Amino acid sequence: MLAQWLDVNKPLLFLEGDRMITPESRLLEPRYELPPFDPAKLTALDWIGVDIRKESQRAERRTDSIQFHMSRHLQETDAFDVLIDDDGAGEAADLVGLRIDGNDIIVTLVHCKYSSADRPGARVKDLYELCGQAVRGAKWRHQGLDPLLRHLDQRAQHSMQRTGISPYEVGTIEDLYRIRRLAPQLRPRLRTVLAQPGLSARASTPEHLRLLAGAQSYVHAVARSTFTVYCST
Repeated sequence: MLAQWLDVNKPLLFLEGDRMITPESRLLEPRYELPPFDPAKLTALDWIGVDIRKESQRAERRTDSIQFHMSRHLQETDAFDVLIDDDGAGEAADLVGLRIDGNDIIVTLVHCKYSSADRPGARVKDLYELCGQAVRGAKWRHQGLDPLLRHLDQRAQHSMQRTGISPYEVGTIEDLYRIRRLAPQLRPRLRTVLAQPGLSARASTPEHLRLLAGAQSYVHAVARSTFTVYCST
């Protein structure tokens, strides 16, 4: 029955007036008194060689995809004990990074979205679903780390069985198991990363910045997460 399926797989619903209902049945309304996202914090990347309308790298590791480009960028600029391609229905994020740092475990959720046009611009629709993914991702901090780590383990094994290709961009299943053993003793720190090369930083409007500010406010309130947006110039 559709009603039963929706009860288990609750969608993110967008309503008029920029309101939304989260899968946790929270009604979010835009706070226009909330300061807009600081445009100086929009991080423009060089997307040369990337088809900005191609989101997923898939099992064949499409080198001109947004996800592949983000994976390589993060590996060059950050450190991970584990970085997993979790792309697909039911994902926690397109890429999930884990790193133990002293008594902390840093969890990086990377959400990628393709552009609706060939060139970067100022299209609000390019941000709606991406911000929704960021909102949904906040639940992993709220629930504690064990559900996320079990989710990654199960999906990584299923992906390997289905495609014959390891979803581990960095690390191995043994590294993930080590993190699972240590996780109860560690304090989680969440980082939320959005990648939308279809957004031009120079062309961003107050509407874009309000939408990003709302998502940033939510993930910080629910998950104490940092919030990074990668886009085009």
